[in-house]
Amino acid sequence: MPAEVRLSENQNKTLTILSSEGRALTNKELKALGGGELKSSGGLVELGLVEVGRAGRSLLFTITAEGRKQLDKPEPPKPHLPPHDPDLPKLSPNQIFALVVLMSEARPMDNADLKEFAGFSLTGADNAKLVKLGLVETDRSHTPFSHELTEKGWGLARRLHLLAPPKESKSAVRTLLTLLGNVGRSLEQLQMGHGEFFRRQQTQDEVEVIDSADAESQVRKAYAALAGRPGEWVGLADLRDKLPALARAEVDAALMSLLDQDGVRIIPIANTKALTARDRDAAIDIGGEASHALSIGRP
Repeated sequence: MPAEVRLSENQNKTLTILSSEGRALTNKELKALGGGELKSSGGLVELGLVEVGRAGRSLLFTITAEGRKQLDKPEPPKPHLPPHDPDLPKLSPNQIFALVVLMSEARPMDNADLKEFAGFSLTGADNAKLVKLGLVETDRSHTPFSHELTEKGWGLARRLHLLAPPKESKSAVRTLLTLLGNVGRSLEQLQMGHGEFFRRQQTQDEVEVIDSADAESQVRKAYAALAGRPGEWVGLADLRDKLPALARAEVDAALMSLLDQDGVRIIPIANTKALTARDRDAAIDIGGEASHALSIGRP
């Protein structure tokens, strides 16, 4: 028998009845006493917790020494399931699948791409809700329409495993949410952000060379989108999430180049206890010190 076995409530009840009666019982007697019916093989018999005999046409079941030991063992701890966050929006299975595909590809995808990757297009009510919630930005200036995760969408994508599974969801949705929870925990241990992890690795034929001036321009644009006003501090973790198309090295090079320009500062967070794994992962080394926040004032 395995060192640890999790029995059903009914199996435990059947073992308890056999133990308390201290004699062989037929299925009819077990049922009358509130237990479950047993077979001559499988279940408790196969585990060696119950042995089977015969009295005429009736099967007789007796608890074994191993069965008594099993009753004395504490139940194996149940797996810890993360609590659902009631503040997260209620999403349909297709809306969840769309967010996952957009996160895993980390790039704009049109409806033809989504049809190929996910088996459906992001249209109608599903598209409207994700746009209304500010999770997806849809470009309708061309057909097929293209979609991209917003900063808020990236934030929710990192926490999808805390969603209460939709009532209409099948096992695929629950399995996916479980997987996302494990991915999130692993990335936290690796001190790696979702944006960096899922950033699309281009083949040699697809590599698009981005010159430093263009990278700096994109960093400035991302900063302006995050900052309420010039000079406001913006976390590098949020900044990197805004730049999924740039490699980490390209962002780092652009930041170092910007440091030589007027009005640009990059500093460490003094309160290290307030830093998350995501903040530490996004930091840039300046003179041997990890820095976490960017400020760009007026030039």
